[in-house]
Amino acid sequence: MPAKTNAEREKILHLIEKAIKLLCEKSYSQVVVLSSYKINSVLKENFGVDIKVDKIGRLLSNVAKRNQLKRLSTKIPKYKLNISKFSTLKFF
Repeated sequence: MPAKTNAEREKILHLIEKAIKLLCEKSYSQVVVLSSYKINSVLKENFGVDIKVDKIGRLLSNVAKRNQLKRLSTKIPKYKLNISKFSTLKFF
């Protein structure tokens, strides 16, 4: 059973990576603010994938900790990403 969960997790992380890449490509500024709601809407609109926001939030939090992204002080967790650092992000 854990193998299925791990494969599912990797699949979702790959989708999150694609969504963040798309946000970076379409951004006009040098900084992108990442949130689980924003990533969820990108996944729905561009990839037709519907994943629970709380699951995206947990995985985004892990990615942010792994890459030491700055957390913005809001009620909904948001993280600041410099577009130039996207290529060095570690998702796994």
